[in-house]
Amino acid sequence: MRVIKIGLSSFALRWAFHAGMSLEAFLARAADLGAEVVQLCENSGVDRLDDQALEDLAAGARRLDLALECGGTGGDIAGMERGIRRTARLGGAVYRCVVDSDGLAPEAVLDHLRQLVPLLHECGVTLCLENHFLFSPQTLGGMVRCLDDPAVRICLDPLNSIALWTGPRETIRELAPWAHTAHVKDARIKRSGGGWLISGAPLGEGDIDLPGYLAAIAPRVKSVLLESWMDPIDGEGGARTLEQESIWARNGLAVIRGIYSQTKSLLEEA
Repeated sequence: MRVIKIGLSSFALRWAFHAGMSLEAFLARAADLGAEVVQLCENSGVDRLDDQALEDLAAGARRLDLALECGGTGGDIAGMERGIRRTARLGGAVYRCVVDSDGLAPEAVLDHLRQLVPLLHECGVTLCLENHFLFSPQTLGGMVRCLDDPAVRICLDPLNSIALWTGPRETIRELAPWAHTAHVKDARIKRSGGGWLISGAPLGEGDIDLPGYLAAIAPRVKSVLLESWMDPIDGEGGARTLEQESIWARNGLAVIRGIYSQTKSLLEEA
């Protein structure tokens, strides 16, 4: 029986990292909140660690019984190779990557991914393409279909593709079949003048259909990671900002666990 791990992306505590929180402190916070997995993305500083520091961090995570995933940006082959090897050094099995962040065309990124497939198999790492602000869900899904290799899958985020006028339902419908890991965050979406206003919300208080989302991804994902679009209250490193961010993280994990316990059959696979 497979059970999905629930945990935190480093972007769930983006303002704490901005204020100087260390990776060790993040792991301790995640463990205190009952997280089972953490995803260390580009805002965490994990890309600045040398091999020995990565091994020390991995040892600390094992002591806390935390699984590690890694994250980065850029579709260039050298950067993705470093991210894959970094993930393996951490003992992780997932490297989430925002491959559209450096302006490369989808065809160039696809060629780079094709060259990296042997390394992914060698390292035992799945590279998960996160839908973000430049490549549409349809483009990313097409890349995964074209590669047709289990070492390249999707990190599904239901909200990011709003930047491309693609709503959560369409994004989930397009990418859920290829999802291997997933982000969970919430937002309120409403008309404002002649346009739309999108603002971050505590998980469960926005417009995302969380039970429906978790049901859609349950058959395939290995991990579900909380994120946040919380705006600062008293500056990016202010005490009230950091306090509210911590509350959102604690309550958000509780919301995911609540849905998990109520719909356990959706999150387990015989």
